[in-house]
Amino acid sequence: MSSVPVPIPLGWKVILLPKQGKKTSAGGIDISATQDAEAHLSYIGEVLALGEAAFTARTKSGIDMSQWKVRPQIGDWVVHTPYAGIRIRRSGEKDENWIILLNDTDIQALIDDPNDYYSWIDG
Repeated sequence: MSSVPVPIPLGWKVILLPKQGKKTSAGGIDISATQDAEAHLSYIGEVLALGEAAFTARTKSGIDMSQWKVRPQIGDWVVHTPYAGIRIRRSGEKDENWIILLNDTDIQALIDDPNDYYSWIDG
């Protein structure tokens, strides 16, 4: 991981590390050139940091998220809304440059193993 510290999200913001693409194919061929693009297109990420109000506020529609029994925690893997948030590039290793800063309401699901899922942009 990059030596640059993770920013501290404010309010209801969440910071994710996108699921990293594969470095080699099943046959052992180096496919690291597509790794950054695969991470950029993925809607799966690991929670790196949570703002103080993340998953504790009331939504615009009146839903009180503080009453939810299940809420993402640091280290959890999640699925987020396509095109949500902003991508920030940190200095460091090429495959770990991007982090995503998004709203807590853009997180749609918790998942156990990110390797069990794959997401992409349909066009």
